[in-house]
Amino acid sequence: MKEQKGITLTSLVIYIIVVTIIVSTLAVMSSHFFLNANDLKYQDKYAVEFNKFNMFFINDVKNNNKAQVEDQKIVFDDGTTYTLEGDSIYRDDLVIATKIQFLEFTSSTYKVPDTNTTKNLINVHLTIGDNRTASSNSFQNDVNQNIKDRFDKTIEYVLKYW
Repeated sequence: MKEQKGITLTSLVIYIIVVTIIVSTLAVMSSHFFLNANDLKYQDKYAVEFNKFNMFFINDVKNNNKAQVEDQKIVFDDGTTYTLEGDSIYRDDLVIATKIQFLEFTSSTYKVPDTNTTKNLINVHLTIGDNRTASSNSFQNDVNQNIKDRFDKTIEYVLKYW
């Protein structure tokens, strides 16, 4: 009879240890999941500014064959100009996007295989968000906060080629 009580007590202790490990693992996984979900939640607040820029820029790209490209300025054949001034993007004299941290225009060409067609491309690297100043004693925390509080995209646009 003593042998059976020992086996039962040992199996109960093992059961409690295994359940504790499983519950702890699930708690850690769910906390990481919700922490990362918050990061995604705050990034989309700047997607609106990107969409405003994209709406105008796509229209101009599809209506022009050529463009003069500089780092933070682009001039299309029809005279439409996009520039970064301060933290805003201007289309001619109209502000179309704000809270811009970084903007870079570059141009390139692409030769379509098995044809004589060459496409002119415009690459736009755009970072949107609030510029933050150092608020804590930890540089790494400030860097991580800046990464969470911005919207960063690089997109390649094809100019009209027909």
